[in-house]
Amino acid sequence: MSQPAMKRKKMSTRAAARKPQSATARYTAEYRDYLKRYEMLGEGRPRLSPAKFDRLDEELLDLLGLDTERGLSDEEIVRLQELEYLLLYTE
Repeated sequence: MSQPAMKRKKMSTRAAARKPQSATARYTAEYRDYLKRYEMLGEGRPRLSPAKFDRLDEELLDLLGLDTERGLSDEEIVRLQELEYLLLYTE
């Protein structure tokens, strides 16, 4: 193989490595699932950013853990319902 052909191949490999990923490829599987639910059920609800989705999903999991451990107060139940609504886990 000639030297220029090898050089071209290295350059194309570097260019491929710098190619940006699509936005959806960078999302977590959970957020991609949320986006699918949003397309079907999200009319009238705010669309969450990936960061806000992660924060609210973590809060939801914390509340579900508390529910299993000791049960939830009335305020915690209301918050759980709000989170389920925002995360589109209920209709």
